[in-house]
Amino acid sequence: MKTHTLWRKFRPFLPMHAIRDFFQNSGVDFSSGRLFDLFFTAHHGPQLARHRLQAIHARIRLVAALFVVPTLAWIALDVLTLEARHGLVLAGVRSAAALVFVGLALVPRTYANRTATLALLVALLAIPMVIYGVAVHLFAGQVLHGFALTNARLYAALPMVVMAGISIFPLVAVESLGIALALAAAVAAVQLLGGDSSVAELLSMLWVQMLVMAVYLVACAIQLHYMMALLREASHDKLTGALTRRSGADAMGVYYRLSCQQGTPFAVLFLDLDHFKAVNDNFGHDAGDKVLQSMVSHLQKHLRQADVVVRWGGEEFVVLLTNTSMPAALEVVNRMMLDGFGSRPEGGPLTASMGLAERLTDGGTDWMHLVTLADQRMYLAKSRGRARCVSQSV
Repeated sequence: MKTHTLWRKFRPFLPMHAIRDFFQNSGVDFSSGRLFDLFFTAHHGPQLARHRLQAIHARIRLVAALFVVPTLAWIALDVLTLEARHGLVLAGVRSAAALVFVGLALVPRTYANRTATLALLVALLAIPMVIYGVAVHLFAGQVLHGFALTNARLYAALPMVVMAGISIFPLVAVESLGIALALAAAVAAVQLLGGDSSVAELLSMLWVQMLVMAVYLVACAIQLHYMMALLREASHDKLTGALTRRSGADAMGVYYRLSCQQGTPFAVLFLDLDHFKAVNDNFGHDAGDKVLQSMVSHLQKHLRQADVVVRWGGEEFVVLLTNTSMPAALEVVNRMMLDGFGSRPEGGPLTASMGLAERLTDGGTDWMHLVTLADQRMYLAKSRGRARCVSQSV
């Protein structure tokens, strides 16, 4: 079942108003993002997806590097407080864990695949859980006193440390909940198979973990929401809501690369409002701003959620039409022209000169070639009388 289908099915049962109020009372402007994006990644744009994975990957490397020394240093505590045979086993496990931490710390920074990044995160969190499982097995049935008992209790706290570790990563709720439930299941399995806790003690332990997990899941959501809000503020034009030129270039690079990898079409539409300077000169910049806002609003009506509008500069806009062939893109343009782009301050229709380019039709080696080609065709449209779209070069 698709993610958005699950969302529609279970949304009536979620305390949406309570969650919304929580974020607003926490000082977060909820209007700058969508609650759906805190739960699932289906509607994350390429920029948010890339920054989120980069942040997760960077923190995996940092945490792994920081844990190498404490993991090895704990060997001395084991040797001093535990029986020799137990200390030897744990020393071997910790040495292996330190090597894995080193490997995670040295993983190249170029990871951009969500599955691979989450696999690295699971590996990072699994290391202390393996140590925990070995310790529980070794201490089962043992009567410990003094520092040995203190050390054993420190091992028993490892699942809580791992649970706390989830909160430093900007995970969506589905990811963080899945990892947290897997950790709780691992604790239950370790205790049932090798521990000496009673069922009542195990249930009490799991109940506390569930309460702690709820706090850390909210922490993950707040982190992600702040990231979404900051990215939106930095990447969107405040006047029109379209992407800025820099963010649009990043998005084009991602879409172009995906188009090449998947062999799918990718169209770029370059628009320039006709006689926009006259609007500013005759009616003022406030009127010009309203014209730009109206134009973007009319554009959005004909675009899919995956399509992107970029404010390229002044009255110039670029529209990215993903998985759209040249004939399909021309149909979109025709609908735009029939509907219009709004009205000019004097009451006349707002028109635009447009140039269209498509990767499979026009070739080229990168997205910049498509933009340049669409720009050239836009100027051809202007030279031919404006208020039209040109999709072929002379």
